[in-house]
Amino acid sequence: MENKTQGEMKKDSLKDTNPYSECGSSRVIIIVFLALLIDLLGFTLILPLFPSILDHYGKTDDGFYQSLQSTVDWFADMVGVPHERKYNSVLFGGLIGSIFSLLQFVSSPLTGAASDYFGRRQLMIMTMVGLIVSYGLWAVSRSFGVFLLSRVVGGISKANVSLSTAIIADLHSQEARSKGMAMIGVAFSLGFTVGPMIGAYFAMTTTKGTFYLCPAILALMFALADLMFISLFLPETLPKEKRVTTVSSGFQEATDLLSPLALFQFTAVTRTKDS
Repeated sequence: MENKTQGEMKKDSLKDTNPYSECGSSRVIIIVFLALLIDLLGFTLILPLFPSILDHYGKTDDGFYQSLQSTVDWFADMVGVPHERKYNSVLFGGLIGSIFSLLQFVSSPLTGAASDYFGRRQLMIMTMVGLIVSYGLWAVSRSFGVFLLSRVVGGISKANVSLSTAIIADLHSQEARSKGMAMIGVAFSLGFTVGPMIGAYFAMTTTKGTFYLCPAILALMFALADLMFISLFLPETLPKEKRVTTVSSGFQEATDLLSPLALFQFTAVTRTKDS
């Protein structure tokens, strides 16, 4: 058997990294799965801690917390929620969670539209930087205002899920796209199963006054590791010749998706020059 020439070896190497080849698609799917899993592990650490975090700030006589508490009490009276501590924590936690989800709802289509122009990889790295800032603020949140700011920054930056879906949609074959979407579902299942358990465990091992510190630092470490992993291994799946020519055209379609009526008129997520 003759040895491969340098040109053949280079061709095989390009085939392995090309997201439109079979080997390249499998590699992209694995990278997206691992990156999304790491991200979701960090994201879900806080979920079982919300009631305890709100109780903690409620005992510190934080002025900003008390002003929001008055608003929550007014809303509770309006809808007939009993004045009990457990109901207050649930309602307040729901309010904070809704702010995060609302910002994610607004930012995800806009980030996806920007990725149609700038590329998936660049926007994925930018969102991870935003999440790192969010977790860093959570780790140093001695006041409720800083904690709420961390949730706002996190909600704006939490667009990597839609970007992961867009990366999978860029793959060439229907089989690869189907496999990739399935792996995204697996990442969600694992992340939302393991992450909350890790957060609760680490919260139990820290002192009462700073019970949230270890989960916050761990989430920050997950985000830093994810950023490094994406920077080193994630290839660009949307070549320049397939990107939109102007970012404004993508933003126009993204703003249309922010209408609640658009939820009942769902279309494919791909938007490139060829589409």
